[in-house]
Amino acid sequence: MSISPELLSRIIDPPKLFTPVLPECIIRSTPEDFQVDEVPAYQPTGKGEHGYLWIEKRGLTSPELIHRIVRNLGVPAKEIGLAGQKDRHAVTRQFVSIPKRFAEHAAKLNDDNIKVLLVTAHPNKLKTGHLRGNKFCLVLRSPSGAFTTEDAQSVHQRLQTLATVGIPNYFGTQRFGHHGNTMVDGLSLLKGTLPNDHWPENKTRTMRRLVLSAVQSGIFNLVLAQRVTDGTLRTPIPGEVVIRRNGTKPYVLPVDAPTEDIIPAGPMPGPEMLVATEAVADMEREIMSSLRLSPRDFQKYSKLTSGIRRKMIEFPAEADARLADDGSIQVTFAVTSGTYATVVLREIFSSVKDSGSLAEQTGVAAADDDGDD
Repeated sequence: MSISPELLSRIIDPPKLFTPVLPECIIRSTPEDFQVDEVPAYQPTGKGEHGYLWIEKRGLTSPELIHRIVRNLGVPAKEIGLAGQKDRHAVTRQFVSIPKRFAEHAAKLNDDNIKVLLVTAHPNKLKTGHLRGNKFCLVLRSPSGAFTTEDAQSVHQRLQTLATVGIPNYFGTQRFGHHGNTMVDGLSLLKGTLPNDHWPENKTRTMRRLVLSAVQSGIFNLVLAQRVTDGTLRTPIPGEVVIRRNGTKPYVLPVDAPTEDIIPAGPMPGPEMLVATEAVADMEREIMSSLRLSPRDFQKYSKLTSGIRRKMIEFPAEADARLADDGSIQVTFAVTSGTYATVVLREIFSSVKDSGSLAEQTGVAAADDDGDD
């Protein structure tokens, strides 16, 4: 199943909320230029049957990290717990849980790509989603060689604005695959036109989940893009689904309800997703129709696409920018889990050149789609 170039462009390069303050930056020139620290949902207690390893990895995907743990420690893969996937072309730090009996040998993991920084324990296994967010420390480089003090100040000021006003919480380009191929496969799967042997049998379920998630994300981006274009992103509309700024539970906004600290929540379609009403419901159905989809198309794969609502606005915290001695700009900020660092940067720069993505396209590196980029 194909998708029009115009619609695909709106998904992978949606409209910005702000006019950029600088033309271009380069990210991930080296893995050290893109550093990510997980913010755990809870701290390990130091006691329990599960060993918690605070691990720094460099140049590895999360599946590669798991493979190293299986190979070097003998831990069965199903007993390894991660809160979230982490990018390859980066230096990332995160907790990994393993059965405690294996934790005493954790030093066997140490090599050029992995460092075990802490070994502790906790009663439960770490599971996907046991994550509050991610802290980023990024080195932004100028294509002309060096940024100026004024450039760094402009970036800092824009970050402060974004922290107050928020950014459109789009899914990043890599969510949709090279030239949108991941989403195209997802559309074909939903419509029953994807060959049964499109993937190796042992990877079929994983790939189905990936491509269907790309379709859900594409619908979300189109709805969010429409709100940005209409100028209604920060104005919750009666009948739409919203989430409190510091909350997680979605609900339909009643007429005349107060809208302070209320965030519109866009659709990730599936049978369990809370449905909007009135004009918002019409708009969301119309956008699905532009992809020749309807809610019932997601019923067949309900276990892979249960459906959720995602906040349309994210507020970067602890945001700062300063000029480094080599003319680069060092940027730091924290966002909740699932928000892309590149989506923050696109509200500052007209163009963000990702050297890591370029390496991936030439086969030098491959990134996990974890929402960290």
